Amino acid sequence: VNAFRVESVPVNPESSFVAKIEAEDSVGLRVRVTGFLQKRLFKEGDIVQAGQPLFLIEKVNFESAVREAEANYTKAQANEKNAKSQYERTKTLFKTKDVSEARLDETEAAYQAAQAEVAQMKARLDLARQDVDYTEVKAPMNGKIGESEFSEGELIGPESGVLATIVTVNPMDAVFSVSENQLLSLRAIFDKTTAIDVFFVTADGKTYPHKGHISFVDVKLDEAMNTLKLKASFPNPDGHLISGQYGRVILKGQTPISQIVIPMRAVQRDMTSSFVYVITPENIVEKRPIKEGIELSDFRVIVNEGLIPGDVVIIDGFQKITPQMTVTPVFNT
Repeated sequence: VNAFRVESVPVNPESSFVAKIEAEDSVGLRVRVTGFLQKRLFKEGDIVQAGQPLFLIEKVNFESAVREAEANYTKAQANEKNAKSQYERTKTLFKTKDVSEARLDETEAAYQAAQAEVAQMKARLDLARQDVDYTEVKAPMNGKIGESEFSEGELIGPESGVLATIVTVNPMDAVFSVSENQLLSLRAIFDKTTAIDVFFVTADGKTYPHKGHISFVDVKLDEAMNTLKLKASFPNPDGHLISGQYGRVILKGQTPISQIVIPMRAVQRDMTSSFVYVITPENIVEKRPIKEGIELSDFRVIVNEGLIPGDVVIIDGFQKITPQMTVTPVFNT
């Protein structure tokens, strides 16, 4: 049978995971006031800057509301001034007993009501001015703006929903998940290396030219899937990474470490564990349970427990062998 002699070799541990590209931030633009869309100040797909006006709603009615609120505010201030004068005059007359205490209370109440009206009119003026500001929908952040279903001349308002969506484009996140077993294996291996390189491989098998870094590790496992969510952040200066794109994240240790590594095809699995068939020095087949580590990209796997250098494992022809049978190992060079 074809066999492989186990040895400890220096490897740069690596592991890959299916990942989806997502924007770090995504904002749906909504309008806060109702009016006719006067101008759309962008092209779909444009790169926009924070604070840039994107949608302009007709301001005529809102500017009229500001002027009305300013007039009411001025009127309230005049009423307050008059009520204050009446109150001050009444206080002076009350000291000389020329007016009753009831009259003093009336003028004091009128003055307080006038003060309240000033505050109320000021609040209405502030809201009216704010509504004018809301007629311009501006970009809250730098990013790329998507499609909009609204055209100039349409009546839009808060009930219209999202006018357009802005997503950040640089950097971008590659979101992936690791199982609990994978997480334990990664920790066991990568704790021994000084640093980790993070790569992204696109669906066509090409390695993205910019390295990334792990930017997020969730605080708990997903109870339904028993997986942990991670994010790797990648620079995207040329916009080659697009939100929704799939690929693979590769984690690779920078420092080689000595590990037991065997061909992946040598590993057999049953319902409870992984195992290999070992050939003893007496050429007897023996079933040996092992604990797998991370899988390498060249169809090899690290073995954390169960094998030592010098062991001989069978790598094919498993349908022809059974434990305790005698075989002759053939080593392929």
